[in-house]
Amino acid sequence: MNAKTRQRLVRLLSIGVTGGLLIVLVERVEWGEFDELLARVSLLGWCVALLAYLALNLLRALRFRILLGGKDAPWRLLMPITLYHNFLVRALPFKLGELSYIALLRSRLNYSMEAGVSSLFGARLLELLIIVMVFAASILSSAEQLAAQRDELLIVVAITFMISVLALYYGGTLVRRLHKLLQPLLIRRDSHLSRLLQKRLEQLADELSRIRQPRLFFSALFISCFTYTCSFLTNYILLRALGLSVNLPGAIAIVSIGMFASAFPFTVSGFGVVEAAWSFGLIQLAGWSEADATATGFLLHGFQLFAAAIYGLAGYALIQFAAPPVALPEESKRSAS
Repeated sequence: MNAKTRQRLVRLLSIGVTGGLLIVLVERVEWGEFDELLARVSLLGWCVALLAYLALNLLRALRFRILLGGKDAPWRLLMPITLYHNFLVRALPFKLGELSYIALLRSRLNYSMEAGVSSLFGARLLELLIIVMVFAASILSSAEQLAAQRDELLIVVAITFMISVLALYYGGTLVRRLHKLLQPLLIRRDSHLSRLLQKRLEQLADELSRIRQPRLFFSALFISCFTYTCSFLTNYILLRALGLSVNLPGAIAIVSIGMFASAFPFTVSGFGVVEAAWSFGLIQLAGWSEADATATGFLLHGFQLFAAAIYGLAGYALIQFAAPPVALPEESKRSAS
């Protein structure tokens, strides 16, 4: 099976998953009462959520700047690039929006493709690590049936987090050792799949090695804690206005489920999967009805798209006014520090 065929199958699967979930979810919502749901959030609530969403993207820009080495990434261009990139990630299907960040870094700031891929890859890994660990801690803190073992389990989560951070920091070395162990088997098979796996392992090792710099890595990890906080606040403000009354660990768990769904690969612009994740979290952890939970899922996802569009279009305008595209040499002068 060649690359184009695999890509076509993945896209068909994504369309199927998205379409199937949307059909199921749309039937659950009582659309005649959706305007009442919107009216529960005051104008002040919408504005504060928009500000929290803006802060989230400004911190993402700061994290990109750190991962790119700092000095050569001017804030006046990196900030609008991040805003525009975030909009395209949410608006374009099949994760095509991710390519915009790499392309804009190359055309506007003359960074190499490797630098763009490395900083984007590092940011995504750090963000996912924070989401997973915070989610695990919140579930353990809010689950009544685990109350007797809560302290021990939270210690396990903390130790797991530290091990995960170290594994990510030394990820390039670990992947190269794994590649070395698997290489005799992969060479013996000598199939298209084994060659592709070897190539992917080499690329993964290279990307992980680029972020193995103490100051860079731990600064980006520190900022990732605050990007999670801003993302949580954006959704929590709206959920509280809509009537969410669970304790803080429960709210963190619900929001983490919604955030984690955005990374699901087999979907078209997150539709269906994101709404289903919000619905699942609100039903299981807040005791909401299917109709209310699903409608809230559509509202939260719709707000994120709306906010991303507002800031993304502003980012696009700033990119156009800030500086013209640079002339690219055959080899880009900049690389990840």
